[in-house]
Amino acid sequence: MSKCPIKALAIVVGIVLGAGIVFTFTPAEAAKLSAADKAAFKRANVACKAEAKGKKVAFLQRRKYVKGCLVEALKDRPNVNVDLMMRAMDTKKLPATQVDSHM
Repeated sequence: MSKCPIKALAIVVGIVLGAGIVFTFTPAEAAKLSAADKAAFKRANVACKAEAKGKKVAFLQRRKYVKGCLVEALKDRPNVNVDLMMRAMDTKKLPATQVDSHM
């Protein structure tokens, strides 16, 4: 068998992977937000994490719950893209406030 089809396949795969890397969304779009929008996102994120813990949402479902909560909390700020913000910001370092269990 000739090595030509194998080389051609390798080139096509390389081009597809290279184009995928070039055309993916970058977190630079999230950096265009104002300081007030970033602060609002951080406050909403902390509050949503605390709410999820308070409602005892299962660990694996918590990210989906927090994302939905963020979309709802930031719906009055149309220039904030929650998906890009969650990718761009390291949300794991944000504190999750403790909620009293007496509620």
